[in-house]
Parts: sequence; C-alpha cells; structure tokens
Amino acid sequence: MDGTENYHSPTDIEDDIYVNTEDCRAELKNSDMSDRTELKDKKNPGKIFRYAFGLLLILGVLLTLCVVGILYHNKVVSYEILSEQYSNVTETLMTQEHEAKEIEKLYEALKVEHQQVQENLAARSETEKLIGMLKAKYQQAHERLSACNAKQTCTLCEEGWKSLGLKCYYFSTHKLKWTQSRDYCVEKGGHLVIITSQTEQSFLISQIGETHWIGLNDLETEGQWMWVNNQPLNETGVTFWFSAPEGPNEPDNWKEEDPSGENCATLGNANVNTHNWFDASCSTIKKYICEN
Repeated sequence: MDGTENYHSPTDIEDDIYVNTEDCRAELKNSDMSDRTELKDKKNPGKIFRYAFGLLLILGVLLTLCVVGILYHNKVVSYEILSEQYSNVTETLMTQEHEAKEIEKLYEALKVEHQQVQENLAARSETEKLIGMLKAKYQQAHERLSACNAKQTCTLCEEGWKSLGLKCYYFSTHKLKWTQSRDYCVEKGGHLVIITSQTEQSFLISQIGETHWIGLNDLETEGQWMWVNNQPLNETGVTFWFSAPEGPNEPDNWKEEDPSGENCATLGNANVNTHNWFDASCSTIKKYICEN
C-alpha cells in the first residue's frame, strides 16, 4: 500500500479539529435555541390558551353541526310522519263526509216517507169520519123508512129540511162565520152543502134570496179549492164561479177587507148574484146551507 493514503498533514488535522469544533458549537447553539423556545412557550400561557380555545371552538362547531344534523334528520322524519298522518286524516274525513251525505239522503227520503204516512193517516182519519157520517145518514134513512112503513105517509127529510132526490137541505135563518157554519152543520148530522150538478145548483138558487156559505174552501193551500169532505173541486166536474167580460173573475182572493184573503166560497155575494160562486173572507158572517 502506498503510505501516502494514511498520512495526514498537520494542516489537515487542524482543519478537522476546526470543523468538528464548529459543528459542536452549532449543535450546542441549536440545542440552546430549542431549550429557549420551550422555556419561552412555558413562560407564555396566552398562546396555550389560544390553542386550547381554538380546539374548543373546532369541537363546538363540530358538535353544533352534529346537533343540526340530528335536528334536521328528526325534522325530516317528523315531516314524513305528519304527512302520512295528514293523508290518513284526509282520507278519513272524506269517508266521513261521504257517509254524512248518504245519511242526509236517507234522512230526506225518510222525511218524505214520513210526510206521506202522515198524509195517509190524515186522509184515513177523514175517510173514517166520512164513513161515520154515511153510517149515521144510513141509520137515519133506515129509521125514516121504518116510520114511513108504519105510518104509510111520511117525508124523507126532517122538519125544517127540504128535499131534492135522496138529499135533504137545511137553509139557515141566522148568520155565522164559515167555520162556525161548518161545525153547526156537523152538529145537525150533516155538512155544508157540496154542489155536484147543475140540477142541485138550480134548486139551491130557487130557495135563497141572498148570499149563503157553501162547503168549499182553500184554507189549507191557496188556490187548491176543496170541499168539506176533502174532495178536490176539480174532481166534482162542475164549477159556477162568477166571471165577467170586464173582470175580475172569481175567485180573486181580494185582501182589502181581510189581509189573509178570501178563502171560503159563497153562493151569491153582497149584490145577490145567487147564480154564481164567490170567494169571501171566512170571518164574515153569512147564512149557510147544510145537507145530509
């Protein structure tokens, strides 16, 4: 080996010693700087507080975001639940509304049926009343015929009554309101006269010289004239209302004297005219004609 490779000159050794010394100084200087920094940090609590505050602030933000996320999630879930509940309630309400309409229709149908039943009962009651009157008339006629057979001579009608065919008529000598005259005729076993033919009309005219009540009225429904046996006027086939070319025609429901109108019929009027019918206020007093 060449001996020159392991040979170091004094200058080289001095240089190495200088370099090593400088490195040691640098290391000592860096170590001293680090120790000073650490000592400085320990002596500066504000910086530590700022670090801690920043960390807490970050944690607070994260916690807030978590809470907001949870609340939003709960809100979404609650909204879905409420939407489902709303749909169910809406469907229930629609079903109940449909049921209510059906019940209302049923109620209206029952109300109409009830009205018809009431009308039928009223008609039945009037029919029974009429049957009772007919039975009473039959009994009276039977008794009169029996008396006729015993006496050989008799009249069909009671004293004070006038006959036409098989009917008997009573012409009053005193005056009453229409309802009073109706009730009086019933008490006498008959009813206010019901005119069903020209022959009957002519006979009645021949017996009177002034206006008389007859058994015709529209008290229940204006314009629907009914006889006292509940038979509509248009079913009897004859009418004798007064009419004139210059008018007005009867019935005219005149309300000047009675605001309730003219709802009862008379044979003749204040000017006599006994050949015709007139409507008049039921509260006025007139003579009347009964029949049985």
